[in-house]
Amino acid sequence: MVLLYTYFCTLELYKLVSAQSTISTAQSDTMPWNITAHAELPIIETCYSGKLSKTELFAAARETLSVGKERSCTLFLGDCSNLDGAPSIFDLYSLAKEISTSVYSHTLKEALLMPKIPAFIENVNFWETIGRNRGFRVRVFRDRQMALDWLTGDQD
Repeated sequence: MVLLYTYFCTLELYKLVSAQSTISTAQSDTMPWNITAHAELPIIETCYSGKLSKTELFAAARETLSVGKERSCTLFLGDCSNLDGAPSIFDLYSLAKEISTSVYSHTLKEALLMPKIPAFIENVNFWETIGRNRGFRVRVFRDRQMALDWLTGDQD
């Protein structure tokens, strides 16, 4: 009887976790990024906030790609709207170079939401350029819904 009760409790817990719309995978509350695997959309979303160092950028990218690989997902949404400080163009170039060495890189499709602070827009635009040069499908958007439509649509 106890075994049967344990089985049903485990089953109900599994259903509850599976029904959640997002599963957060960020390492701690102090990280300037948070990764969400959306249950209702085949998208992995990384939200950046505050100041993002090169180390944090690389950690976020590795974790995001890892979650995508685990879930067989190649669609990514990078929300840069809450960035207060961005990595340098050199850091972005290094990251693109690292990602491009992965076999997985040419299947990636990433939409980026622009930061609110104009000083960081140039860096996001640079990421779009360098990503495309490295074979990623990357586009920058100001509107979340337009970004989601592009990600889930057939257009490049």
